[in-house]
Amino acid sequence: HNAAHRRNDRTRAGGEETAVYCTAATMSAELGDKMAMLQAQEDGTSPFVKLISKEGHEFYVDRKCAMMSGTIKAMLSGGFMESKGEIRFAEIRGAILERVIQYVYYKVKYTKGNVAPPEFEIEPEIALELLMAANYLDC
Repeated sequence: HNAAHRRNDRTRAGGEETAVYCTAATMSAELGDKMAMLQAQEDGTSPFVKLISKEGHEFYVDRKCAMMSGTIKAMLSGGFMESKGEIRFAEIRGAILERVIQYVYYKVKYTKGNVAPPEFEIEPEIALELLMAANYLDC
């Protein structure tokens, strides 16, 4: 293996283990992009919003998608401290917040389509908690 390459991801494809390599230059570019994204977040100009669950799980969500939630839109647009792009939800578990985020992306993807969207599957055991979170988030 070349010393300039570093293994950073393992996947299984067809039962065989494969490794993804990236060069030091690629890793440096990715780090630079991440640093720029974090700096933009601090300035409030990031195209992403950080949503933090009850347990502290962080989700970076496209700002346009996050704005599908009336509650998040109000928080980002108003004079709230959350308007900087980081919103903590002390009452919403990570698994539930993740499903809400998946739904928002689903909604954005299929809103303007001419074809009937596929069913958005909701597991019965989380249905009530998901309904309460979606109601609170107005999405």
